[in-house]
Formats: sequence, structure tokens, C-alpha cells
Amino acid sequence: MIKNEAVSDGLVNGVMGTVLSISEFSKGALPNNIYIHFDNDRVGKNAKVQKIINGKRCVGLEPSTENIPFSNGTRKQYPLQLAWACTVHKVQGLTVPQAVVCLNKCFAYGQAYVALSRVTSKNGLTILPIDDKTLNKKIYSDPDIMEGMKSMDNFLSQNDTIVSNHKAGLSIVYHNIQGLKAHQNDLKANSDFQNANYICLTETWLESCSDDVHLPNYKLHHLPRSAAFASNNPLYASLQEMSHGGVGVYVKSDSEYEEFDISQKNLECIIFKVPKMNVLIATIYRTQKYQIELFLRNVCALLSELTQLSSSIIVLGDFNQDIIKGGRSIQDFMASFGFEQLVQEATTEGGTLIDHVYIKSCVKVQVSVIPTYYSYHDAISVILEINPTT
Repeated sequence: MIKNEAVSDGLVNGVMGTVLSISEFSKGALPNNIYIHFDNDRVGKNAKVQKIINGKRCVGLEPSTENIPFSNGTRKQYPLQLAWACTVHKVQGLTVPQAVVCLNKCFAYGQAYVALSRVTSKNGLTILPIDDKTLNKKIYSDPDIMEGMKSMDNFLSQNDTIVSNHKAGLSIVYHNIQGLKAHQNDLKANSDFQNANYICLTETWLESCSDDVHLPNYKLHHLPRSAAFASNNPLYASLQEMSHGGVGVYVKSDSEYEEFDISQKNLECIIFKVPKMNVLIATIYRTQKYQIELFLRNVCALLSELTQLSSSIIVLGDFNQDIIKGGRSIQDFMASFGFEQLVQEATTEGGTLIDHVYIKSCVKVQVSVIPTYYSYHDAISVILEINPTT
């Protein structure tokens, strides 16, 4: 079709079909209807003239009447033209299962893209032969777009610090993933994560560890929310029954890992030790519904135990208390145990700093925020060397 006849019914410029019948007509007159079986079955469902021909629903298209502005006459014609071949301009917006595309006569940017993207699969696409020397003159984008891209900062860039320094010390990436299964492929594709010794995660939304969340060269250790709290206390039972939550850590195949059992700590927390460096790393998630006073009471018991095991400790995670807006009770509490909070900029799209990194007796620590596109939270890189005397 080459004209919009009934937009709400899909009878618009560009739709394609096959003529199956033409109604009888007398000499010198136009037929009342041309019956078309459209490629898209939804087109013309509400048309006033329809007919089943050879088992196919056809729409009866009537002549289109137009006034001729420079004379006292009218013009009647069918808004149709043969479509054994179509220009790129004509097929904009069209989707087809198969197409043969000729790029030889492309003369403007974007034409090749429009032509190639009409087809629903690679198997349905046939490209006619074209001289390799002229191919780059046929497939190209708007120069203004290229200049605009050059002027934009990279959203996800390789973190050179992680790549260059992770072998000299310890490389940790922390992230509130907001659903590990949903973002597993994003995690695999994020170059800032690929050289970390440990990838610590909160809000995994997993009930158990499974092969469904496998990351090449890493092993996942996980604690679901349901296993983090005691069910014999109403306060903890209500937290236990909440959906989502969960904490975990991916350990790279060549990295040390000694897990600690923290059952009955009533914290969403996973803790492990790096024996050679004698450093303990704890990943914690605090939901907003966990009262801060009760939360800190359990954290106090945990820290008292950890400080007896090592002097070098890292505690990181989502504490759901915004330091930027003055929420300091958790930071002040950690400071009373000798911990320093290192993240100094917002870690969420909302401009809040609720993802914290606390360290004790660790030197030469580099902390940086890593932008992500798939979570409300940014990730945090922690590169550190442990004081050899500890």
C-alpha cells in the first residue's frame, strides 16, 4: 500500500500483501474491490469488506478518491503498487521473515541499516554480491553521530587499576546486583569485574546456589536470606520470610578462600579469610526493615568475634543508611571499633551513599566507584595491600 487508509486498522502506507482476486467490472470502469491477503494477519481485521479466498482472509480494498486541486475533477485509483522490489525508504518500519537486499545503490547514511534490519533473523537475509572495496561507502552512519560519540565519556570503561594492581595485592569488587540470575550475563560482560580475586554481592535474590549462575573461572559461595535468621524469634522470622535478599561471593579459581560459619548471627552476611594475608572479608546486607539498633547489636557481636581472629578486616555491603544525607549511626558505630569508611561519593542512581566499605588495619587501599547500567547501585572496586607485619 502507498497510502494511509485506516491507520487504526493497520491499513497504512508500507504494509504488504498478495492480490488473490479482483471483483468483476465492466469496460471503462474500475472494479469495486481488489482482494488482498496481507502478510500481517492483524491488518484490516475491522475492514467492512472481507472475504475468504482459498482459505485465506482477504480485505476488499476500494478505489481511493482524491480531488484534483488545479481542475474541477476527481481522481480514483487503488493505493497499491507492485512490490516485487521496494526501495529502502518505502520499507521503513516494515518487518519481514525473508528479504533479498541489494546495497549497491545506497547513497546516504543509514540506508543500509534500515534495509538489513527489516528481517527478523539472519537465516532470512540474503545480501546480493557487492564489491568489498565499496562496502564501507555503502554501510556507514551519520557523521554527526560519530562526532557525538567521540565527545561522550565512556559509561563502562576498563578499570586499569584493577588490571594492573590485582596481582600485587588483593582485588575485590562489591556490587548490589539486584537479582543475580537476571544480571548474570551483565556480570560476565563487565570488564571491570573480570580480574577481581573476589566478587562480593548483595541482593542476589537466590534461594540456593546452582549452576544457573555459573561464572567462568569463579566458584560461588552463597547465603540465602531464609538461612540467615533464626525462625524462633518473631523479629527475625519476619525478616526471614521477606522475599529477595541473599549475599554471596564469587572466588576466582586461583584465589585463596577459607569460609567462616556465621550461623545464628542473624545477619545477611558471608565471611571468608585470605590465609596468606591474614585478612577477613565480610559482605553484609541490611534491609531497611531491619531496625538499626537491633542490627548493630548483632554486628557488635560479629565484630567482637572477628577482631579476635585477625587485626586486618574489611566489612563491605549495602547498609541502607545514606551518609550523604547525614545518616551516620552505622559509620560512627564502626568507627568505635577502629574501622574507617572509604567510599566518598554516591553509589546509587538516586545520589545516595548507602554502599559502604569499612577497613581496619589495612594499608595502601584504593577504592573507586564503578558505574553500572543494569542495577540501581554502582559497583565498588577495592584494591589493597596488607601490612606485611600483620
